[in-house]
Amino acid sequence: MWRKRMQDLSRAVGKPHVPLFAPLLFGVAAQIEAIDPEAMARDATRLRKNVGELRRMLGTDAVVCAVPSSAEAAALGRAVGEIDVDRLAAEERVAASLEAVRQWQADSSDPVIVAALSGPATVLSQLRAAGIDVDDEAGFDFVGRGLAALARLYAEAGVHVLQLHETVAPQEAQVDAWKGALGTAGNVARFHRMAPLLVMDVANPPPWPAQAIACPTLAQHAGAMPRPHGRAWSAHPAEWPTLPGEGASERLVTTVTEVPPAIDIAILLAEVRRARGMS
Repeated sequence: MWRKRMQDLSRAVGKPHVPLFAPLLFGVAAQIEAIDPEAMARDATRLRKNVGELRRMLGTDAVVCAVPSSAEAAALGRAVGEIDVDRLAAEERVAASLEAVRQWQADSSDPVIVAALSGPATVLSQLRAAGIDVDDEAGFDFVGRGLAALARLYAEAGVHVLQLHETVAPQEAQVDAWKGALGTAGNVARFHRMAPLLVMDVANPPPWPAQAIACPTLAQHAGAMPRPHGRAWSAHPAEWPTLPGEGASERLVTTVTEVPPAIDIAILLAEVRRARGMS
């Protein structure tokens, strides 16, 4: 049911429903084996086991195979040019997450699998911070093609939702190039019926572009939007409201960033139950 609903979201079709509850719960799952979250992120079997077990404990319907990090920029390399897909797939965190997705394909409970990556403005900022000197047009084109290649890798592995998270807002002069990068990645995702959502954790976000599915916070856009969309809640579970009901305009609820890995799992369970309207 949920996988079909996410396919419908990718095509902006389907009837309203209670939104899929898919907060970015990733590093917190490392507590199950008392290991470092970074170590878990680089070990496919541990990633699949721990994130899957956390899902079972919480009674949720989604698993997260990747959260925004510097892995996307690292995988793209040190120079702007052609995209090396093999290099992308071999980056340690990317490779582990892709393998975890393949392992989840054997899970009879059919979880919705979410891959959350850094958005194009954030990745370009990271590349420039690493010393890559590139103008906006070439930079966004390169990043857009890189994210599109990652989208294809995740779709072919079996991911159902792609989330692009921006922590850097594009400048006014960059907006067209930024939209182009979003469109390049979003078109690949939609081709594979993988919903491409955009989350902007920035102070002054630009207008929501058509190239990705809007996923605003309540502060950014409190009401319904013209097309099916998502909703981004706080990364702090104590601040979560209650999930809306059957007539909701939102099709998915995530978090603006990853839920802090150090949160106590018992507290997290209580907040998840409260947010879902459970006693």
